[in-house]
Amino acid sequence: MLIKYSSLTRILELLCATILVAIILMIFANVVGRYFFHAPLHWSDELAQYLFLWLSYLGALAALMKGRHYSVTLLIDLLPKPMAIAVKALSHIVVIVIFAILIWYGWKMVNILQFQKTPALRMSVYYFYIALPVTSALMLLVVVKQLFDTLRGRPSPGAEENDGYLDERP
Repeated sequence: MLIKYSSLTRILELLCATILVAIILMIFANVVGRYFFHAPLHWSDELAQYLFLWLSYLGALAALMKGRHYSVTLLIDLLPKPMAIAVKALSHIVVIVIFAILIWYGWKMVNILQFQKTPALRMSVYYFYIALPVTSALMLLVVVKQLFDTLRGRPSPGAEENDGYLDERP
């Protein structure tokens, strides 16, 4: 049985929160080590930067899944429902193309940089830069789902927060 969409979003939010706590603890430990014990953790700043990269992309994915990205819907709100659906579908298609481009060039970037090592951690940057094509692929899947929901007339994520005006159009 498939896990519910909201459960996946919740797991993703918990992962983001865990990464954020790890970043905060690493930076705090580095500050304490540097200023109180004169023994900085050289790797902590670098790891925090790379974890922040993952946090940003996973957070963007979570926001997309919940419909929390900003959008200007003034004109769409004024359109008749069939026209609004067509404009939303076109918008989803444009976003799908953008994510496909990010996957393509992100994968090329990862392949070019896969043997490069980070200065302090001496790890391949592959593990950090793979975040772009992986999360772009996941976001592409989310937008494809949203496109099908739009074409079927289902409410998009975050729609429960508006005043219901969109659903009352002719």
